[in-house]
Amino acid sequence: MAEEEQSVKKQVMVAIDESDCSKRALKWTLEYLKESIADSDIILFTAQPPLDLSFVYASSYGAAPIELIDSMKENHKNTGLNRLDQGVKICAEIGLYHGLVDCVSGYSKKGDGVWKS
Repeated sequence: MAEEEQSVKKQVMVAIDESDCSKRALKWTLEYLKESIADSDIILFTAQPPLDLSFVYASSYGAAPIELIDSMKENHKNTGLNRLDQGVKICAEIGLYHGLVDCVSGYSKKGDGVWKS
């Protein structure tokens, strides 16, 4: 019966933001916990506050151009994706390769920001 049990693969989530401390913490985690997270999926997570568009509507008397709103939303989205890209580069420097596990960013496609050791 023990032979039939499958081992459950660990998933380790590391939250990152734009700070240098966050990047150093990710490097530290990957370097110094390498043995304990071996064969685990590393999930990079980033969060950011919702985009506040109230000042745009107020400054344009309630009729902000849709192109401006779309541009601001795209820039906001890219900010989060760039953070994940920085984390991905750090993972690559440590020698981790890209995996295909569900991602945690609402802006990413499946597999973005998830690495296997």
